[in-house]
Amino acid sequence: MAQNPSGRWDETSLKTMASNFLFETRDQRIYRMIKNNPNKPEPLCIAAVDEIWRQKREGLEKLIPERFRDASIADLGYMTGKVVTAMEEVLAPPTRNFNDPVGLVFCGPAGSGKSHTAYALLRWMAERNPERIVYVDSYAHLVQDLRSEFSSDAYTDLGATWDILNNISGLYPGLIFIDDLSSQKPTDFETDKLMMFLENRVNNYMPFFITTNVRSADFASVFGERLASRLAGYSRIIDFETFDKRFPGSEKKS
Repeated sequence: MAQNPSGRWDETSLKTMASNFLFETRDQRIYRMIKNNPNKPEPLCIAAVDEIWRQKREGLEKLIPERFRDASIADLGYMTGKVVTAMEEVLAPPTRNFNDPVGLVFCGPAGSGKSHTAYALLRWMAERNPERIVYVDSYAHLVQDLRSEFSSDAYTDLGATWDILNNISGLYPGLIFIDDLSSQKPTDFETDKLMMFLENRVNNYMPFFITTNVRSADFASVFGERLASRLAGYSRIIDFETFDKRFPGSEKKS
């Protein structure tokens, strides 16, 4: 990777390295590995790609809460087609049209299966290309990290949570997943940071994925008009059922 005379990484090189190959398939990655290493045997190139992706998958698995470690796309039943189609739309190369979706939002009451479905979808994505996913965390932990970074001026550091959310360094254009966006009215600090995060990702076609207990009809009253507008205007929103899947006897309502 190129460096300038001051010893800092060249920003253009960083962004090119990070984004050009983000969404390639395994076969495409293997082809590029072989092409870039003509003196290495093809089986070695194939093994190298598989090992890199295996390690990345293992890293992602560690970010998934224990409760959802076995969540599978096979669990989703009638929801499978809907959620997979929505995610594929979000991850598709942008057409630069106004209506290009950038985010996917699962919303509905606690226990309706949002998080289970979300982690199943993330695991399904990781199996196909783990490099698509660059951040996985709960909203509560995210806010805690941001408060710590901004209080210590560490938000400007390479690899800081704020850098990852906004892709400031150009290394993190992939999918950001935030679980359980609070149903409490956000503080001024949270509103400010959420607006900056959403504006940047929407304007630069960088995908995000959010779950929240807030129903879509209540976005404006809870999050405020501006945040609600960004979430609703540039996302595929899936409202989950009103029954609680965690309790025996719950049934799907018509």
